[in-house]
Amino acid sequence: MDIVNEKQIYAAKYSRYAMILGIVSLAGMCCFPVMPIIGGLGIMFALISRGGARAFSKDARNGLILSIIGTCISAVLTVGIVGYSTYDALQRLKNDPGFVDEVVQQYEDMYDSMGQEMPEQLYEMFDELKEMSEEMNSK
Repeated sequence: MDIVNEKQIYAAKYSRYAMILGIVSLAGMCCFPVMPIIGGLGIMFALISRGGARAFSKDARNGLILSIIGTCISAVLTVGIVGYSTYDALQRLKNDPGFVDEVVQQYEDMYDSMGQEMPEQLYEMFDELKEMSEEMNSK
């Protein structure tokens, strides 16, 4: 087999991989925490498919574009949801005096469902958090 043909076969295979992963990263944004990894793999396969050539094949270029778009959108969604969740938790901590007790109860229920007792370190952490919440509520 000719070396050029072998390179073309590998390039075509990696181009298809890039295209498939690009589509998956764009279509699977509902699973956004995992999609940046899928999109990153799509980008990597597109770059590998190029080999020593100066240009990407059509599939590799399309896969690269879809992977970049999917990765960016899912990264923005991940940062947005984590940021909003943090903001919401801080607001509830500040405004809802029973919030820490609700969280402690959820953790106790989770540990009970596993047949374990919640570690003492978590109780200590929640006590400190409750003190902080009471300080915020008193201001």
